[in-house]
Amino acid sequence: GRINVDQWLRCPTHSESSFGSVLVLGDVACYETQEKYDKTPQQLPQTAQVAGQQGAFAARMLNRGYDMQATPPKLPELSESEAFSVLRVWLAARGLEEAPGFDFLSLGLLAYVGQEEALNQVAIGNVPIFNYSGKIAFVLWRTVYLAKQASSRNQALLTFDWVRTKSFGRDITRL
Repeated sequence: GRINVDQWLRCPTHSESSFGSVLVLGDVACYETQEKYDKTPQQLPQTAQVAGQQGAFAARMLNRGYDMQATPPKLPELSESEAFSVLRVWLAARGLEEAPGFDFLSLGLLAYVGQEEALNQVAIGNVPIFNYSGKIAFVLWRTVYLAKQASSRNQALLTFDWVRTKSFGRDITRL
């Protein structure tokens, strides 16, 4: 099953003292959103796109030092010497003394369907930009897949593997 979370990705706990100490992200988080014109809550899809955005959101919350036990999470009260740190002044200037809730922004869908063909639907939120299928979608899928690699070393190895496979075919031998 999935764990229900609030808009700051916190799960319910057995005691108030431990509330806010556990953040739930990714496939296991059951976070319901409501569209502006649709009042029926919808669960977010269990995709890497959602998990990546939730991970970045959780990292921002923790790096900024919000008190996760408060609802909504707030910047903690600090002494006079600590109150004028660059980060704190920057957050206050942007009106972020209270943490905003998680807001998922859909960038579309990409799906590899085999034999160098794919499907894609590129969107920003609920606004579709374009849809493709076939070889063009496959090129976009590969481009995004390559760009999402963590290091340039991985990008080079992956590109080399794709070129080798295209040139010589797949190695189906077993030792």
